[in-house]
Amino acid sequence: RKHSLGHIKKMAESDGFVAIEGTDGGILKKILREGTGEETPNSGDKVSVHYTGTLTADGSKFDSSRDREGTFDFQVGVGQVIKGWDQGIVTMKQGELCILRCTAEYGYGASGSPPKIPPNASLDFEVELFEWSEGTKEPWQMSIEEKMALGEKKREEGNDKYKGGDWGGAVRAYKAAGREEGKELTVKLALNLAMARLKAGPDDMHAAVADCSLALSLSPNNIKALFRRAQANLRRGELAAAQADLQALLQVESDHKEAQLELKKVEAAQVKARKAEKSMCAKMFG
Repeated sequence: RKHSLGHIKKMAESDGFVAIEGTDGGILKKILREGTGEETPNSGDKVSVHYTGTLTADGSKFDSSRDREGTFDFQVGVGQVIKGWDQGIVTMKQGELCILRCTAEYGYGASGSPPKIPPNASLDFEVELFEWSEGTKEPWQMSIEEKMALGEKKREEGNDKYKGGDWGGAVRAYKAAGREEGKELTVKLALNLAMARLKAGPDDMHAAVADCSLALSLSPNNIKALFRRAQANLRRGELAAAQADLQALLQVESDHKEAQLELKKVEAAQVKARKAEKSMCAKMFG
């Protein structure tokens, strides 16, 4: 005989299950062992669990992480697992062991998951939560505010690594910040990334030029961008490009001492290059 959801809910509650808030009885929970503390995972956190899944109707097992080595680890609340888990596991405390009973709406739906899970099946999951850590959402999962907060956090992390002389670590942190949102933050990150690349060594000079060009596209005549792009181009041997940036910088800020010194380096390198070219021509045709 087919029972209504309300009737099933009442039967489950008499067996020690309680409805998880906001699911209208679609997810019921029965605690088998209390967890410790008061904290629970947040959506986006990476959780480590063991589970055993059975059909509510007859108790037959269809899957268990305990049959495999290691815990089952995933990011909760972002759609990597069924809705029953996304909404049920965030109610659990560390060390808690419970049963999550999920209707088909919160499980595998009208189609089920053949051959083990039939259509419209109610499922029971015995879940043990071991630990969780703060997860990082994918960019497409983040709001604009979250992207900007992550960018600022990674920029500060990069700054710390830069101050500590870890140029490669600084580059990785600045790159991890992304460039999707916020003109001001994007300019700061691009400039910091270029600065770290200049310290990291000659292999990153082309990328440092690209970083500065990005900053200049958003902030024309930016002094730091012009100067760092000139430095990178000088190291690449692109003397004309370096000279043009330094001359543009000095038009904006004529008493920029570092730019004046860098321009002298560029002009000296140009003289040296012309002499070398002249000497080569003399050897070829002399």
